[in-house]
Amino acid sequence: MAEGDVHTYYEDGLWKNRVEGGSRASNTSPRRVDAVLAGRQIAKKRRVGHVVHTPEGDVETERDYRSRRSAR
Repeated sequence: MAEGDVHTYYEDGLWKNRVEGGSRASNTSPRRVDAVLAGRQIAKKRRVGHVVHTPEGDVETERDYRSRRSAR
């Protein structure tokens, strides 16, 4: 995936979303499902990829929300 993509990952007892290239989490949640939904919304809005990691750090799923259509 590329810089700007959103990563959902588990760290320090919380699920977090971070934009690749950023230094801090965009948001956190104690529940995985809430973090994944928030990460998906961020990725769709930014038109980037969304990578969901397992608690161990492995890549579980990758989705691409880059639009190939024009902005019109």
